[in-house]
Amino acid sequence: MVTSKKFCAISGITLETLRHYIDLELLKPAKVLANGYREFSIDNAVEVFYLRHERGLGASLNQFHPENEAESLADQDARYQDNLVQLQKQKALLERQIERNLYYRSLIQRAIHQKEQLLYLNVEQLFSLSFLEFSPANLDRQGVLETIETWMQFPELLHLAFRIDPEQLTSESDIVKPRVGLGIRTDFAKQNGLPYAEAETSCGSGKMAMIVSRSESLTQIPREALASLLECTDQPIRKELVGRLITRVQEDGKLWYYFSCSLDLGS
Repeated sequence: MVTSKKFCAISGITLETLRHYIDLELLKPAKVLANGYREFSIDNAVEVFYLRHERGLGASLNQFHPENEAESLADQDARYQDNLVQLQKQKALLERQIERNLYYRSLIQRAIHQKEQLLYLNVEQLFSLSFLEFSPANLDRQGVLETIETWMQFPELLHLAFRIDPEQLTSESDIVKPRVGLGIRTDFAKQNGLPYAEAETSCGSGKMAMIVSRSESLTQIPREALASLLECTDQPIRKELVGRLITRVQEDGKLWYYFSCSLDLGS
């Protein structure tokens, strides 16, 4: 559980936006204390990440300066130039988001045609993620919130990611509990001069298997949702599974999170 202030920091929203989500019943705090203070969970962070992407990315139209009949020609020119910059930024962000959506659409289409079958990735499709876990201990570390704030300036590059430790896969529990956080492709981070997180997922040996599956929660995923991935090898799994949120869909009277999850099959 984290406070409203820290929750806003890791979610990339303001306190005003947080209140807006709550007032519109788009978000329900995990806990409301007797004194009225709210606390938020990792599941809440998943919801907000999806809401931000569902509502659009980039510069808000509120950043545009309204016309003022009394302003000078110089002020008008400055306003037009500022608005132009915002529009160009919005256009670039949307183009990147379109590319990402096309990639995810391709994954989902392949998953539909290959139900319960693995998707094998070639070397060109592999990449590594720089990963920041949303655990309270990690968020209290120096520089973590500053890194998240910097990443949030490039929302179209971010993924809501999770990692599943191999130790969980040997337990008898029907539920696995991923470590959820923000992920950014290390190649994109390098291109844009962004800081890396300390944890980094390996892009593997060139032998990767991936599934597209669904769960009602990203913090508690049924083992059966990962069954085809876990059964793709008869060797003990010694490397973590890495997943990313794709979308959220209302199906069968429930709200499902669709995600991709990959396993490094290399030695």
